[in-house]
Amino acid sequence: MSREPHHLRAIRAIGDLCNEAIEPSELAWLEERLCSDAEVRAIYLDYLAMHACLHMDGALLNRTDEETAEEYSSAAQEVQHQQDASRLERGRRRGILSTLFGSPLMLAASLALVALVSSLATYSTISLAPSLFRLAESVEEAASEPTVVARITGTHNCLWGSSSSSIGYGSGLIAGQQLELREGLAELTFENGATVLLESPATFTVSAAHAASLEEGRLAAVVPQQSRGFRIHTRSLEVFDVGAEFGLFARQSGTAEVHVFNGLVKANVLDSSGRSLQRLDLNASEAARVNPVSTTVMEFPANQADFTRRIAPSLGPSNGLLAYEGFDYPEGPLSAQNGGFGWAGPWFDISADEDAEPHSNRVNNGSLATKGLLPLGNSAMQTGTYNRIRRSLGTSVGGVFDVAGLVENQDGVRLLGRDGHQIYISFLQRVSQVADGFYGVELHRGDGNSNRVLSIGNGAEGTGYGATSIYNGYDAENFPSLGEESNEANMFVVKITFGFDNQDVVEVFRNPVSLKDEKVCTPDAVLRGNFAFDRISMANFDGSKIHEMDEIHVGTHFLAVTGHWGGERGRALPRVTYHSQPFAEPTWLIKGLVLALNSMISK
Repeated sequence: MSREPHHLRAIRAIGDLCNEAIEPSELAWLEERLCSDAEVRAIYLDYLAMHACLHMDGALLNRTDEETAEEYSSAAQEVQHQQDASRLERGRRRGILSTLFGSPLMLAASLALVALVSSLATYSTISLAPSLFRLAESVEEAASEPTVVARITGTHNCLWGSSSSSIGYGSGLIAGQQLELREGLAELTFENGATVLLESPATFTVSAAHAASLEEGRLAAVVPQQSRGFRIHTRSLEVFDVGAEFGLFARQSGTAEVHVFNGLVKANVLDSSGRSLQRLDLNASEAARVNPVSTTVMEFPANQADFTRRIAPSLGPSNGLLAYEGFDYPEGPLSAQNGGFGWAGPWFDISADEDAEPHSNRVNNGSLATKGLLPLGNSAMQTGTYNRIRRSLGTSVGGVFDVAGLVENQDGVRLLGRDGHQIYISFLQRVSQVADGFYGVELHRGDGNSNRVLSIGNGAEGTGYGATSIYNGYDAENFPSLGEESNEANMFVVKITFGFDNQDVVEVFRNPVSLKDEKVCTPDAVLRGNFAFDRISMANFDGSKIHEMDEIHVGTHFLAVTGHWGGERGRALPRVTYHSQPFAEPTWLIKGLVLALNSMISK
C-alpha cells in the first residue's frame, strides 16, 4: 500500500471515530497504528484539534461580543483559581502527559485532550475550558499513582505495626513510606538494585529509590557496585556511596553501629541537627560504634553473627536445591574451606603452580555478577596456571543425593547418574583474558584427568571456547562451541538427562534468557555420552590469565538452580522493573475521551 492511501485511511478512521461511526476492524487498525506510527499519532492530534476548532467556530456565530467577553473573563478566573489551588499537587506529579502510564496510545489521547484545552483557550467560547480543565484534572488524579521505589521481596513470620498493616510480600513501597516491623524478617529490594534484610523489631523508612533511614532496629544490606550512591541514615550515622555488604544497628537513644562484611563503606558521623562531624572509611571486617551523647566513635572488628543475613531460618537443601557453594569465606586460600551444603568434604588442591604466589587457588574478596543477578559473598579465583582444585559432592548412602534417587554405582564408585533422572548445575565463570590457554569448570568422576566428563571453558583437548568431554572423546573435531569467548562474567546452567545404558544428554545454557522458564531457553551446546560424576573442579593451565568461579548450585530442576541464589530465595535476585497497571483499555480511553469532549462541546 502506498504512503498517501495509508494517510487517507488514518484520516477517515479518525473522522469516523469522532462521529461515533467507526467499524470495529477500523478501530483495531487505528489503535495499532497509534501505538506504532508516530506520523499517525501526529495526524490524530491535529485532527482532534481541528475538530474542536470547528465546533468553536460554530458556537461563536451564535454569541454577541458582550456575552463572549463576559464568559471569557469568568472562565479565565475559574481556570486561574483552579490552577493556583492545585499547583503544588501537580508540581509533585509527572503531569497528564507522563502519568497516563507510558502507553503510546494513552499518550496520544492525553495529548489530544491537552491540545483541545489549549485550542479552546484561544477562542472566545472559553466557557468550556473549566469543564475540560476539570476533566483533565480528574483523569490525571485517577491515572497518577505514587512512584514505587522499592518492594518487599521476602518475608518470614512477619507481624507489622498498625501503620504498616496493609503491606506484605510483594507490596510496592513509595518514597516516604514508613515500615514498623514488630516480628519476623522482611527483605526489601530497591529499584536501584540494593537489598535490605530488616530484622524485627525495627522502624524503617523508605526515603527514595536510592535512600532509606533506620530509626530503630537492625538490618543487613547488600549494595552492589551498580547501585553505588545508596544511602541509609540513622540519627547519628549516615552510610553512603557503598558498594558492599554491611550490617547496621540503631538504638532509640541514637547510638548506631555499622559492621562491614565485604567491600568498602563510607559513613558520616552526624550531630543532633544532622550535620557531618567526622568521616569514616571502613573496609571488610571492620566496624564502628557512634555514641551521640559523647560524640565518640569506637572502631572494632565486625561481627557477622550479630546480623541475620538470610531470609530463611536455616541453610540447607530445599525445593530441589541439593548442593550450594557461595564461597562465603575470608579472603585467602580456598583449599580446606568447607562451607555451603551438599558436599562430602572441603576443597582440595589437585595441583597448584609452584612458581605462582602462595595459595594461587584462593578466595577472592568480592563476588561475580552478571546482568540481572546480584550474587553475594566472595568468589573462587585461580591466579596462577597449572592449577586444579576440586570438591566432592555427597553421594554417600542416606545423603541428600541418595535420597533424591540420583546415585548409582559405576565401576565401584557412587556417582550422580541414575538412569531416567535429571540433574541441573549452575555457576558463574569469568576469565581475565581470552584465547590464553586452557581453563574450565569441570565435572569429574574421580581425580584423574581422563575422568573429566565435562569441561566448560577454553582450550580443552586443543579446542576453542566450548564444552568438551575427554571421558567421552570430545576433541577439536566434534566439540560444541559456546559462542564467542569474552572476559565478562557468564552464567551457565548445565542440564544432564541420564538415559538408559549410559546414553546421557547434556544441554549447556550460556546466559539463559530466563531464570524462571526453562522452556523459553535454547541450549548453546548439546553433548551425548556417559556423564555420571561425583565432583566439581576448576582448572587454569597455560598463559597468564586469571580464572574465577562463583555461586555453584546443584539441583533437580531448572528453577532450583536459578531461583535460589545464595542457598536462599533473595540471595541473588533477578532484576525486575515494576510498572504501574494501565488505567484502562486503550479502546475505552479513545472512545470515552472523544464522547466526553463531543458531549461538552455540543452543550
